[in-house]
Amino acid sequence: MSSVMVLEKSDRIAVRDLYQQLMEAWNRGDSMAFAAPFTEDGDLIGFDGMHLKGRGDIARFHDPLFRKSLQGTRLVGEVKALRFLAPDVALLHAVGQTIMPGHLHPSPERDSIQTLVALKRSGEWRLAAFHNTRQRPMGRGFGGTLLWLFSDRLWRVFNPKR
Repeated sequence: MSSVMVLEKSDRIAVRDLYQQLMEAWNRGDSMAFAAPFTEDGDLIGFDGMHLKGRGDIARFHDPLFRKSLQGTRLVGEVKALRFLAPDVALLHAVGQTIMPGHLHPSPERDSIQTLVALKRSGEWRLAAFHNTRQRPMGRGFGGTLLWLFSDRLWRVFNPKR
């Protein structure tokens, strides 16, 4: 096996490990460890469209959540695709699920698809961007479409940006 293949394999492992680090930190309720895999100026877009910029914002935002509303939740996930856009840029697509306290299985209403961009700088991989989107496709039958349209209408009425 050539050294190029060994390097690529180690890079694949290192990039996948970033995703695993996020889940492990979440499961411990450790906001600093959750932010650690990001670049100093990394971006996190939450399922609700909230945009956090930088490790500090990511840690500060998650700290009270891990101590209150997200305490005891667990994340499980799987990298579905990993592609190198350049030797030092990787694109990951993953699916993530949340297991609520006292439950053994993930809550389907919290299923997410995630897009992550990792950069290699000074020999180390870090996340430059993480985008988390809940899986709520429109049009999975008549009832699902009505529910989606109803929630969309509620958002327009109660939009906090108004």
